[in-house]
Amino acid sequence: MHDITIALCKSLPPRDELDDILSQYYALIVLRMQQMGFEIDPAAPKSALAEFWANANDYLTPNGCLVVARKGDGQIVGCGMMKRLDHDTGELKRVFVTQEARGTGTGKALIMAREQAARDMGLKRLIADTLTPNVEMRSLYPKLGFVELDVPVETTTYKDQPMLRPHLHYFSKDL
Repeated sequence: MHDITIALCKSLPPRDELDDILSQYYALIVLRMQQMGFEIDPAAPKSALAEFWANANDYLTPNGCLVVARKGDGQIVGCGMMKRLDHDTGELKRVFVTQEARGTGTGKALIMAREQAARDMGLKRLIADTLTPNVEMRSLYPKLGFVELDVPVETTTYKDQPMLRPHLHYFSKDL
């Protein structure tokens, strides 16, 4: 994987490192939403970052996991999170790979690491959602055994961002 390692975090990485990768992720999401015609508050990425930190422990054991991809020099070039929704179900969140790490298998490795963590937690199913313009994830999930669902699933985005519901695609995988 071009000198990229995947690590399951036992604790939160340094805030500045995680802020950097998540800021890139949120910037891409905002851009895609603007391309879809949504007017986005310029403060939205900072608000999303604050929301993540307010709930960061949801993405650590025993209720979830946080996985990062690092280059040989230690720089984070990808991340992915998972949180338990109920006794049997985990939700994949915030999978992102920087431009330089795309095409290296990093996204696939981030998903597979979270799948293993979900199995280790005793979960039976993973769900995820993604926006219509996220063609990368809409293509990758089925390649990894996820099935696109015909009906909505009450994911975090579904509950928190009702205006996005018509633009969400939902995926599920039995573990």
